[in-house]
Amino acid sequence: MKKVMRSPVLKGMAFVLCLVCVAVAGLSLGNAAQWFYDKSQDPEKTLYQFESSFENSRTLTSEFGDALAMLNRMFLNPYEQENISESLNTYFRGDYYAKIGGNIIKNADLTETGVKTAPYYVIIRPGEWYGNVDISDYQYELSNWMNAYDYYWDDQTRVEKAAVRDTLLDDDCILMRLTGEQVAVMQNEWEAGRDVFNGALTQSIAAFFVALMAFIYLLFVTGRHAEDEEVHLVLIDRMFVELNLCFIGGTVIGTAALVLVGLDLALFRDSQMMALMTKLLTVLLVCAFALVMELILSLVRNLKNHTFVRRSFILRAIRWCWRTVIRLCRWVLKLLRNVRHGVGRGKGNLWRKAFGHYKTRKVLLVFFGYSALLAIIATWFGIDGEWTPLLLGIAWFIVSVWFLLKRIDGFERVVDALKRLRSGELTYKLTDMPVGVFAAMAEDINSLGDGMQAALQNEVRAERMKSELITNVSHDLKTPLTSILNYSDLLCQEHLTPEEANDYAKIIHQKGMRLKNLTSDLFDISKVQSGAEQMLCERLDACTLVRQALGEQDKAIGEGRLTLKVDMPEHEVPIWADGRKMSRVMENLIGNCIKYAMPGTRVFVSVTGQENNAVIELKNIANYAMDFDTEEITERFVRGDAARSTEGSGLGLAIAKSYVEACGGMFKVSVDGDLFKVQITFATWQ
Repeated sequence: MKKVMRSPVLKGMAFVLCLVCVAVAGLSLGNAAQWFYDKSQDPEKTLYQFESSFENSRTLTSEFGDALAMLNRMFLNPYEQENISESLNTYFRGDYYAKIGGNIIKNADLTETGVKTAPYYVIIRPGEWYGNVDISDYQYELSNWMNAYDYYWDDQTRVEKAAVRDTLLDDDCILMRLTGEQVAVMQNEWEAGRDVFNGALTQSIAAFFVALMAFIYLLFVTGRHAEDEEVHLVLIDRMFVELNLCFIGGTVIGTAALVLVGLDLALFRDSQMMALMTKLLTVLLVCAFALVMELILSLVRNLKNHTFVRRSFILRAIRWCWRTVIRLCRWVLKLLRNVRHGVGRGKGNLWRKAFGHYKTRKVLLVFFGYSALLAIIATWFGIDGEWTPLLLGIAWFIVSVWFLLKRIDGFERVVDALKRLRSGELTYKLTDMPVGVFAAMAEDINSLGDGMQAALQNEVRAERMKSELITNVSHDLKTPLTSILNYSDLLCQEHLTPEEANDYAKIIHQKGMRLKNLTSDLFDISKVQSGAEQMLCERLDACTLVRQALGEQDKAIGEGRLTLKVDMPEHEVPIWADGRKMSRVMENLIGNCIKYAMPGTRVFVSVTGQENNAVIELKNIANYAMDFDTEEITERFVRGDAARSTEGSGLGLAIAKSYVEACGGMFKVSVDGDLFKVQITFATWQ
């Protein structure tokens, strides 16, 4: 599918399809414009002017409006009755009857009832009009004789208008109509124009949407080949972005200007010139569209290839300015931070030495107060002109301050050493302490650290010896256990007498297998907890790991009458762990579910990706009361079944936890009533 979608043939067909759609739209609109142009040359023709219906068309309203304008002249100047009648017979296609001020002009005897039966009619009486043709845009003296325009006129005009209106009689009226036969030609011409326009518009819209879909396809596949995922550029793509945009803008503006000039020239020529200009402008539009489309695709290829900024003068300049400003701000902040830290360290060291501790702070305050008091007394009671007492006091003060600061520094170092020992830094030693009590305290503290370190080493040695003892004993037990199992297996295959001897051989074999498994578990957990176990970590899929473990235990799960509910995603959940060790972990956990889950219940197994972690979770309902501590259940030889009524060594969870933590994961056990839950968490491997 990818090969077909990205094939050069399909891309070329889509590009040509866009150009063909532009040509079709241009020719359709050009032909429609030429048709309207030809019709507009005949003043007797009716043209469609984008009205919603013929009843609302300007052609129909102007037919009545022009006739009413002539009759309005007759109302204002009755002496033009003959000319008005002649003009109405020439230009108005319908029937009319007008009685104004005793003067009658007509081409048919009409009544209000008869006029209302016509498809289109207008009835005007003094001060009002009605009909099914909208003539509200036209102003007539007869229909608007009671309007509010009088206050715009001067007194003389108002008097003249009033005199003219006084000539109106109660039965004065204007009746006009257009029958179906009379309006058929106009309506057919209007509908023909509408069909031509709608057809051209429909073709243009359809061509636009087809071209748009083809262009969107080109946007997705441009620069892509079927054989790889790289973005392949062409020569035009090496052009600067600003130059590309200038070409696009220039092409659009230039084409629009040429189209306007061409249409303007064609409107003042004959029909053949209009047809020729339409074809030339269509060719121009197709060429311009091809150029603009290729320039846009060039910009898209640069965006896909992440070279858009690199090929833009403005964006490169903005990025350079931004990076320069950022570097300058960072440099200034770093300089200010260094200056502040330098000043702060100097002041802080002096302040910490002198006033950092509440005991030394009190000593210095007492000393400073005592020294100040001595200086005041020496100055007050000293001999005039003698500075000896003051100078001796200053010298004594400086020496005393130095002595106190040395002692305070020793005190602070002792306090710091005690904090380090408390945090576990047992190898820290106090050296170069002031002679006296602080030197003796330093020796005691150093001896205390040595003693604690020796005790810790003895404890570590004892733990290591314990692990080695278990490992060695487990290793030494393997040879006799193997012999016991082999001979018991041979005995099980023989027909022994008495009959009970066969049962005894089977029991020996079963207990030997259990002892072998216990010895193997002891050996494994001793190795991993002592750090002697080598972990061969690799990239694993947590979902595949769980599926494999469930497949291996499928038969045992079925025999335990348990129902599995597995929830895993379709995609991979990668982790970094030892595949063999994690298989052993899953085997132990599923084995625990089979041994300790209540028959007929469900076991829930799920693998989820939470933020940046992969979580494997197993949950089951226990068949016994779980009153153990979740922190102790993962220790060696600790079992949840305190009565030990089921087979088990109490090492399964301990081995699982040790392997998970050795691979860098977290192992957590939690209990909620009868629900037992184990959760293994690894960081998602990218």
